[in-house]
Amino acid sequence: MYYLGIDGGGTKTAFALMNQAGEIISTYETIGSYYPVVGKEGLYNILMEGIMKVTKGDHLSQTVACAGIPAYGEIEELDVALEEIRGRLPIKILFVNDVEVGYYGALGFEPGINIVAGTGSIAIGFDESGNIARSGGFGYELDGDEGSAHYIGRKLIHHFTRQIDLREERTLLYDAVMRHFNLKKDLYLLGVIMENNLLERDGMASLSMLAYELAMKGDPVCIQIFDDSAAELELLVIGLMRQLHFQSRPIKVSYTGGVFKAGALILKPLINRLERHQVEMVQPKNEPVVGACLKARSLGITGPTPT
Repeated sequence: MYYLGIDGGGTKTAFALMNQAGEIISTYETIGSYYPVVGKEGLYNILMEGIMKVTKGDHLSQTVACAGIPAYGEIEELDVALEEIRGRLPIKILFVNDVEVGYYGALGFEPGINIVAGTGSIAIGFDESGNIARSGGFGYELDGDEGSAHYIGRKLIHHFTRQIDLREERTLLYDAVMRHFNLKKDLYLLGVIMENNLLERDGMASLSMLAYELAMKGDPVCIQIFDDSAAELELLVIGLMRQLHFQSRPIKVSYTGGVFKAGALILKPLINRLERHQVEMVQPKNEPVVGACLKARSLGITGPTPT
């Protein structure tokens, strides 16, 4: 048998093929698979392309897959579309929310909590009794995804507008945003953002890199943005601790997603906050796409999914 893992996301979709020995023998990466953006046919094409690329069309009848799909279980239209897509794909496949495969990658099948902070944000937890719950993940449309790259980018622009009219003291942030957008006048900001569609999920999230660069240069506003993000991610953990019934302490908490590439800038304030909740921050064991492979290998096409 072969086990195919798929980790969908707002920015990219990763595929990996694992053999029975647990070795990753092929990988592939393509564009994001966020249903509200790509639609049913777009999602089918992404999945079909990735399956054929990573398997090279071989052993399809002996391949079981687990696909973590953003917004699965959250949008009725998507859930219906995936049932149709399942029947059109050449392999057996289990669909789960992408947060679930991140958990299996980070913590395997141990009880604990995994925080996902990429383009969006969400957290998932399993307790010792096998109960499952999730926290966050309500999307930027509802002013959610707190602590995510989108949140960080939005905060950057929020503070820039306040620095334009001196409601806040100007910092490195002001000149950096002026240069980033090549603004002749700071009030041209809205026009440039609308013209480049930066109010959308990925566009605003891309500005998180500028916030990171400025924070690393010592900009106090951007450092505070990452502290605020850590506070929001802490709340995701607290929400899960309230929903689940962990019997032992400390509770293991891990993390996945691009925001954590900021390293100590996000991890240090997050660890400091979580210490008071009897949790232990642990590095993720594997990438989410490997977690999807492990799910396919260990549980086949059955198993719990978050509601």
